[in-house]
Amino acid sequence: MNIFITGATGQLGTYVIDYLKCFAPQAQLFGLARSTQAAQKLAKKGVIARRGDYAEPASLVTALTGMDRLLFISVPQAELQANVVTAAQQANVGFIAYTSINGIAYPKVGLEQNHRQTEALITATGIPHIFLRNSWYLEMEKNPFKAALATGVYDTLSQGKVSYATRQEYAEAAARVIANPQFGAVVELGRDAFTHRELAHALATATGQSLSVQQVDAATYQAWLAPYTATNFEPAMQAYVQHGDNGEAAVTQTTFETVLGHPLNSLVDAIRTIL
Repeated sequence: MNIFITGATGQLGTYVIDYLKCFAPQAQLFGLARSTQAAQKLAKKGVIARRGDYAEPASLVTALTGMDRLLFISVPQAELQANVVTAAQQANVGFIAYTSINGIAYPKVGLEQNHRQTEALITATGIPHIFLRNSWYLEMEKNPFKAALATGVYDTLSQGKVSYATRQEYAEAAARVIANPQFGAVVELGRDAFTHRELAHALATATGQSLSVQQVDAATYQAWLAPYTATNFEPAMQAYVQHGDNGEAAVTQTTFETVLGHPLNSLVDAIRTIL
């Protein structure tokens, strides 16, 4: 069996490859490489690199030819994703697992539009598929964690809930699905939703450090976080949670644990793995 992984040299793809070596040891793994350096990185893991670029459709068809299964790790650009789907169809790929977004019917800071379009394109091909609708990465909270541990204070804008799991947990689920596609056409993956106050308490437990939690306005939050990040992503995420109407509160981890075949790590243990 030939399994192809896009994004194979990225963080999620690297974890997936490690898991697939356990879950599908007889499979031949292939990965997309845009450079010699990427190809060498894959070769060290026993993965056959095929030259390809999302922006070069013909290269994708060549890369995907002969593949039984494709793990399509999503990218932000809708037009590039469309190229992958078209190439998969032209190359007669037998099955696609695509990393989509949890709660796709809700506003997800605009990301839902790309995923809706790509899911529709995959469905239209007629290729058997599973949509892995992932929630957010817990790693997105690394900078707020740094700020909290440095200041002893965990600032938050909202009392709303959000669902996070670690990149490694999503990778394990993806590897299990691509190795044994038996979970239905749509798999919603996420941890039971929690507030940032609960997240702060879990961080305190994980580190043994006393933290106070305070709800603040946007300006105060940005000033608190500024020394620990060079982007506006974290404030935007806080605003997303604060706004609500995002489906986050309804996320549960039952399906995730069914796919994994074991419980998720506790939130405290998950935090420890990313610090």
